[in-house]
Amino acid sequence: MATSQSEETIIPFPSDQNTTVGRYLLDHLQQHGVEHIFGIPGDYIIRFDKLIEEHPIKMINTTRENTAGYMADAYARMKGLGVACITYGVGINIVNATAQAYAEGVPLVIISGAASAQEFHNNPFLHHMINSSTAEDRDLSQLEIFKQVTIDQALLDNPKTVIEEITRVINRCISEKKPVYIELPRDMVDVSIPPYTPSPPPERESDQDALAESLKETLMMLEGSFHPVIWMGREVGSFGLAKEILTFAERFNIPIVSTLLGKTVIDERHPLFAGVYQGGMSLEEVEDFVNKSDCLLMLGVLRSDVDTGFHSAQIDSHHRIIANTRRVAIAHHQFPKVHFKHYIEALPRLPMSKSFQLNYPKNSERLEYFEAEPEKQITTARMLECLQSHLRPQHIMATDCGDCLFAGADFVLGQNSYLSPAYFATMGYGVPGAIGGAIAEPERRVIALVGDGGFQMTATELTTALRYGADPIVIVMNNHGYGTERPLIEGEFNDVVNWNYSKIPEFLSGGNGVRVTTEGEFEKALRTALEKRGTYWVIEVELDKLDFSPALQRFKKLAGKTV
Repeated sequence: MATSQSEETIIPFPSDQNTTVGRYLLDHLQQHGVEHIFGIPGDYIIRFDKLIEEHPIKMINTTRENTAGYMADAYARMKGLGVACITYGVGINIVNATAQAYAEGVPLVIISGAASAQEFHNNPFLHHMINSSTAEDRDLSQLEIFKQVTIDQALLDNPKTVIEEITRVINRCISEKKPVYIELPRDMVDVSIPPYTPSPPPERESDQDALAESLKETLMMLEGSFHPVIWMGREVGSFGLAKEILTFAERFNIPIVSTLLGKTVIDERHPLFAGVYQGGMSLEEVEDFVNKSDCLLMLGVLRSDVDTGFHSAQIDSHHRIIANTRRVAIAHHQFPKVHFKHYIEALPRLPMSKSFQLNYPKNSERLEYFEAEPEKQITTARMLECLQSHLRPQHIMATDCGDCLFAGADFVLGQNSYLSPAYFATMGYGVPGAIGGAIAEPERRVIALVGDGGFQMTATELTTALRYGADPIVIVMNNHGYGTERPLIEGEFNDVVNWNYSKIPEFLSGGNGVRVTTEGEFEKALRTALEKRGTYWVIEVELDKLDFSPALQRFKKLAGKTV
């Protein structure tokens, strides 16, 4: 969960006499903290790629466009803004990563090269084009596709409007935490642009009377409650509001839970943190505690089926407070003119007359001592216990979709330490996400927990880790198929061909690999990998195909209702 730039830090970036379209775009991104761009070269973008090579921003070449999108997504979650660079047409496979960023609220910039207007006018049947027949059909192809999964778009075909276009889309990307699309014709990269100073973007204001009324109603509901709970979601971290909510919670001693998508918005060892709440998929003590709440403050929460345990969460609409980027509502009273950020910033100043004294689960008390039984066959549950015993607040956990995603809910982690596709649930995110996280924060160690099915989708990105010195530890849960699907409907379609996963570093001529079958072997491999930095590790854990994590066991209870 990233601590992102706030709206107030978005500063208009003026141009000088000597800048070009491509240089201005790179300088603007660098101003907002971008140090790396992820992508694949191609003839429509290669001139811009060369410009990146000559710029302080570093280009990270990936093995395919979609994984470049996943890396940039993880980078954005850690640093506040991520960028992926593709060529026209064939680069469209990055749409899945873009859609995930849109669904989960990640500030991601997609830059695509394109043919020049003159080229397209002369012959619309150019390679990588989507069968457009006339020049008038140009906007019916790639730009139209990306309009479906981005918050804003810009076609940089006019040097007089380039700065205004770039400023607008990047400001929206950062302020609204959604992906944007920039199309750059190849003949525009080196075109000079006239000096220009853009105007500051208007800051969204809240109606002060409405804000005061919403806070008054919040105070009344809290004053009349005995069992309040704060339920925090991803938007709290995205907008950098965790500190305000933690101050509010500490002042009045209100316990906190998070969604899975919002996991690690705060340090999960904090004494007020009770755990991840997902309705019936939660730990039983967490579910019971939250379900007894007579005042549930849902702050930055996206009520997806995953975050609500497939809608098993018990939410009393009469005793709920909702504040997110879409609305602020107290019980059934809506406040459309109150901005999420302003409401959250005001909470610590509430003049409440009491502090709550509740008995609630302590997430930090789940940190139990682990002692391996060296010769005992490893199981998923024992593997997770061992891994937890070695995790430290500075570590970053990345997970793929599957049992590893659900298992991730039970880990106790430090702040801003969890990367996962917890809502969009795209398989193949784990390996590239771990590499993106490692490049974003190289001083921290990333541990990726992936299933064998998801690993097979994007394992080639380990060459990217090797090339750029990223050193994630990739734990492959080899349960011989799509373990999360088996509780739904079993069939041969859930099986995958078994790879010799631990030998992949030999094939790639770099990295380290080890296969483990016992508790002792796993702990030894994990300890060794944590001690040795500088290159990636693959730890293949041999598991039975019906050996599910405790979290997936909870999922099984609800699974029959979802198919």
